[in-house]
Amino acid sequence: MIEEGCEENGTTHVTEKHGARLEQMERCDYIRPTILHCDSPDLKMANTEYMFPFTSVVKCPQEKMIEKIGGTLVASAITNDEAWAAQLTDATNIDRLNIGPLPTIALNWLQPHEGSIVDFLFRARAYQTPDERLKARCGK
Repeated sequence: MIEEGCEENGTTHVTEKHGARLEQMERCDYIRPTILHCDSPDLKMANTEYMFPFTSVVKCPQEKMIEKIGGTLVASAITNDEAWAAQLTDATNIDRLNIGPLPTIALNWLQPHEGSIVDFLFRARAYQTPDERLKARCGK
C-alpha cells in the first residue's frame, strides 16, 4: 500500500534510504518508522493514516491547511503564529492537537486515544455481589 502510494508523482519516501521498512530478525519482525513527503495535500498518501509509525509531511498553504487536514486523530503544528494556533485549537476535525515541539512518543494518560487499550476494547460496567454468593461461586 505504501509502495503503491509512493509511485504517485509528488510523493517521496524520505526514509527509504535507511533500508527496508520491514526488518526481519531471528525471533521477531518489526516495521521501521516511515516518513513521506507530499508536494500537495491532494495526493493519496497525504491523506493516509496507519496504526504504526507513519507520517506524511505535506506541502500546503497555511490558509488551506485546516480544511485540507480533514478528520484526523493527531495533528502537530510547529508554529509561532498565535492566530493560526487559535484557529487550530478551534478546529473540530482534529482529535488531538500538539502545538509546539512536543515529544509525541510520550504517553499522557489524561489525553484521549492514549489510555489503556482495554478502555477501548471493553465496556466499563459496575458490578456487585454479596460475599456469600462470591464464595459459593469461587469455591472458597
